[in-house]
Amino acid sequence: MGVEDPNLAWDDPAWAEKSDGSWQARLRRHQAWWRHERLGLGAGPIRPDGRLVASMLPVDVGFEPNLMTPEAVAAATTAITSLESEKRPGLIQLDRLKRNLLSSQPLCFNLLGHLSATPDALLQWVQSISARATDVREVRLEWAPADSFSRSAFDAFVTYSLPGGAAGFVGVECKYAEDLSKAQPKPAAPKFHDATVTGAWLQRAAPALDKPRLRQFWYNQLLTQRVCATGQYAEGYGVVVAAAADEPARTVTAEVAAQLIDPTELRFCALEDLLDSVSGHEAWRAAFRERYLAF
Repeated sequence: MGVEDPNLAWDDPAWAEKSDGSWQARLRRHQAWWRHERLGLGAGPIRPDGRLVASMLPVDVGFEPNLMTPEAVAAATTAITSLESEKRPGLIQLDRLKRNLLSSQPLCFNLLGHLSATPDALLQWVQSISARATDVREVRLEWAPADSFSRSAFDAFVTYSLPGGAAGFVGVECKYAEDLSKAQPKPAAPKFHDATVTGAWLQRAAPALDKPRLRQFWYNQLLTQRVCATGQYAEGYGVVVAAAADEPARTVTAEVAAQLIDPTELRFCALEDLLDSVSGHEAWRAAFRERYLAF
């Protein structure tokens, strides 16, 4: 039996999810608090006819309130339209974007989608990755080239200028409450192994990376390399953005990077550090911290 009362106290033990580890349970509890205290909403079902979950919103909500600002909503609308018109890889699940408080996809829209309206607010952050960056050109959400390896895409794709007119990019993967040990349970297809036999990877990197907890960040870095190989960009970096306390995300990033000839091509960045680097946007930064990081 699941919870039947959507207005059950947000911190009632009955909301506990058996599948949650300690990290997931901690974040789910915080999102339940935010839903109740900041939104004044009861819990919603995991699907329209399913059981209630503390970190889900009711079925009749729009993009707001899970997307926290008009800029985040506009970025979502643009990304959805672009996926439909450009036929590029990528996936936006509307129900998750609207109702799942715990998902990293709405987090990314609340973070980089919000900042896509003022890209140069990210310049200091981009310069922490590439010191030569002179300005931030564009931030796109759920983006990949048309000839990507699979249907997956970067959560965000940030392009910037370099001296002399060249361009670089940061391919971003956002994480929040995901259990990386279950992220990619199926063994990698041969195309992923074949793409890893290049000068960018150590010998025997593919067998070392072909594990459930490592595959997703491995695939993301192959996508980064695929974009670099087009010749449109002078440089490119993969960056995993997650809470500073998210040790699994930090550890997996380091393990995948260790298989690269140049490990600096894949970085971990704490959400807290990214927020601290943003110029302006004080009210948004405070709201974002409370929503996601004050657990």
